[in-house]
Parts: sequence; structure tokens; C-alpha cells
Amino acid sequence: MHRYSTEKVLAKALYGDVLLCTDRVTGDSVAIKRMDVKAAAAHTVPSSGTTPRYVEEDIAFEKHVNRMLSAKGGHPNIVRMRADFIDAGFDHFVFDYCGGGELFDVLCATAALSPVVVHRYTLQIFSAVQFMHTHGVAHRDLSLENVLLDATHETCYVCDFGLAASATDGAPRHEVVGKPFYMAPEVVAGEAYAPTRADVWSLGIMLFMMLSGAPLFEVASDKDSRFRYLASHGLPKLVDSWQLGHRFDAASLDLLSHMLAIDPKKRPTMDEVVLHRYVVGDACKWPSSRFQSLPKSKREAYVAAAVGVKVSSVSLGQAFVSFFSRRKDQTTKCVDVSVASI
Repeated sequence: MHRYSTEKVLAKALYGDVLLCTDRVTGDSVAIKRMDVKAAAAHTVPSSGTTPRYVEEDIAFEKHVNRMLSAKGGHPNIVRMRADFIDAGFDHFVFDYCGGGELFDVLCATAALSPVVVHRYTLQIFSAVQFMHTHGVAHRDLSLENVLLDATHETCYVCDFGLAASATDGAPRHEVVGKPFYMAPEVVAGEAYAPTRADVWSLGIMLFMMLSGAPLFEVASDKDSRFRYLASHGLPKLVDSWQLGHRFDAASLDLLSHMLAIDPKKRPTMDEVVLHRYVVGDACKWPSSRFQSLPKSKREAYVAAAVGVKVSSVSLGQAFVSFFSRRKDQTTKCVDVSVASI
């Protein structure tokens, strides 16, 4: 760590933390994720096989993924790992620093992004995930929390490959991993699943959130009434029942209906997703003022109805945060979660 001076702790990470540092050689701000090697070597989590795997195996694979993606030339919307090293019993990953914070926090603050902004972020995120899938890696923890923005909020970056898995051999996975809100129904159920198809579901949840400013449901299982409604009536009717149709055009609703198919075999691949008319179309032609021009009280009512809180007591942004705060506390940077605890 002699090359870097620590400015502050940005976040807690698995068996360590994420530090904002200054590179003494270049003067650049960098984010350093450090993990306790000894603690990771001693802790195990369930695996697809009969033998539990050690957390250090996940860290090793995360390092492999970052190195491999860099060797492939990297991607403009994936956070770049500059270096990695072990020092004082900690494994360190040095990343470019993204000064705009998490997309989750940006959406919490604004409650509703314009369709043009959503389209720009969607192009970038989808392209990054397609790049990963093309090179045989599934993320398995795609979420608004794992997309970072630059200081201008013009460019976003997919980050955190701590739960990534190989997708080169087509073998199904069994680990229940990720953040419950974004997890595909087959993952929540503990079934064997194709990790790339589960990624597509997670991206669908993220896109729905960005377009609507409202959460879809808490967990993709029959325990959730909104999920049951989606499964029985389809997404268009669910959107209409919430009176959120003004936030979607025909193309975005069609894409989401496919990405959020309950049957993973009916979901498109990322190669198919990026060719959908919503992705390749011109979002600037879609009127973006309809939602924001509505009275504030009505916009609050839409989101509050979705999250189940009293409109009179919270603002639109607070309604969003109140729903997610307990989810984020429970699931941020999770490794393997027990479905029984959801």
C-alpha cells in the first residue's frame, strides 16, 4: 500500500472494505477493495457440489474475471481493475474511482429518471453484460447498487464480480446468490439455473425500476402478491393496475415482458436483448415530460401504491427509499442467502 494514500472508507466489503485512495505516482483517485485473506480462507459457503467452497475461491475467481476482462481489452462500461496485490494479510484490488456513486442512490434521489437518461444507461449496462456473457462470465449480482456513475452522471459502470460464475460450459448452477429483490424466480426457489438467463431477469428488474421509479416487488416468489399477479396476468396488466403506463412506451414494455418471463427458457439472451427495438431505437422521440408534468401528489401516489406506504407521510423519493432500506440492509454485498430468511 506504500504507493497509495488512504483518504476515507467508501463502503464495507466482504471481509474488508472499499477505500478511496490517491495514487502517489499518478495523482489519480482510485478505489481499493481489500479483503482479509485469512478470514476468507476460513469461511465456507454452500456450492453447487457436495463440498462447500471457501470464500477465498470466490475472491480468486473475482480476481480472475477482472484480469481476464482486462486482457480482452476491457469494456468502457465495466469498472477497470488497475492492479491487484497482497499486503499485510489483505488482498487488494485497485479500481478506477467512479465519483458519481451508485445508480441506486441516484434513483433514490431523483425518484424518476427521464426516458432519455434511462435509455443511455440501459445501452451502457446491457453492452457491458453482453461483453461479459460473450467472454463466458455471468455476473449473478446485477443490481442498481452494482452500477457506478462517473462524476457527470453521463457514463455508468458495472462493478463487483464477487459472485460471478463461469458460463462457458453451459452447466447449471445451484447457489442461491445475489440480492433477493433482483434474483430470478428460479434462483430464489433454489432450482438449477442458467446464470446468464438469471442475469437477464436482474437487468429487467433494473430497467423497470429506472423507467417507473417504483419497485416491482420484494422477491420473485409466490410469497409476494405482486409476483403472483405478474405470473398470472403479465407485466402490461400489472403496470396498468398501478397506473404507471405513462412511464413505458410499447417497445420498453415489450422488452421487459420478455426479460421478466417466469420461464427462464423464454427469456432472450443478451445478444437478442441488445437487438431489441427499445435498445436500438431512438429514445429521444419518446415524450419524456408526461410523468414529470403530473402533479407531485399524483406522482407520489403512484409510487406509494406500489410500495405500500401512506402518501401523506412521505415524498416520492422517501417512498422509494422506505421500501429499499430494509432490502439493502439485508442484502448489500451478500454472498449466499437463505431463501427461508426472505
